[in-house]
Amino acid sequence: MTDTRETTHRRDQGHNYKGLSIHAAPGVHEHAADLLGRYVQPGSKLLEVGAGSGALASRLTDAGFDVVATDLEPNQSWIHPLDLDRPHDSQAAAGTFAAVVCVETIEHLENPRAALRSMRTKLDRGGFLLLSTPNVDHPHSRLRMLLTGEPMLFGRDLYYSTGHITPLPEWLLVEHLKASGFAVSVVESAGDIGFGSKLRRAAHQVEMAFLRIVGARNHATRGDGLCLFVVASAV
Repeated sequence: MTDTRETTHRRDQGHNYKGLSIHAAPGVHEHAADLLGRYVQPGSKLLEVGAGSGALASRLTDAGFDVVATDLEPNQSWIHPLDLDRPHDSQAAAGTFAAVVCVETIEHLENPRAALRSMRTKLDRGGFLLLSTPNVDHPHSRLRMLLTGEPMLFGRDLYYSTGHITPLPEWLLVEHLKASGFAVSVVESAGDIGFGSKLRRAAHQVEMAFLRIVGARNHATRGDGLCLFVVASAV
């Protein structure tokens, strides 16, 4: 039977930055800004792909970066249209940048390796790509995969409600990056699962304690490690 539901590509997570809805989990945008600051000088020109509402672009602008925000379907007048299948068609994204920022976007794409090749064209040699995606290697995700056959933040319902269509474990993302003209500099994980009720938070703590006992340790850099972060340089 054919499922006639439409895929939604962004879902409001209930928090915001300066009134702009954040579609990522708590802590993800904060870690992206901190991580970018380690590799790129303030004042540098950045290209953000998959800008969504513009919350991260606004945060990075406040941190002193010169941000060109783009999206396939912009919902703000200051966010420019950019189709990664035809990156050279965008006047706003003309030329090259000190860094490309792609946070919580690549899991929405049908062909992530082609998208990475397009991002590479926006960087001179030595320029940086900052990318994040749901961490399907997280211990909670592995347990969920064992019990349900679906990794964390992916599955039949989430395919439609979030537009998460391409799970990328760390090894595969790294190989895609290397095949697309990048050298990986750092891999980290950050972001909070953010269970709402006290009962759900308590259940999650019990689950994580059990996973630690059986040896499935969570090596998060920050928070729960919900999302995988990679910084790679153009070669």
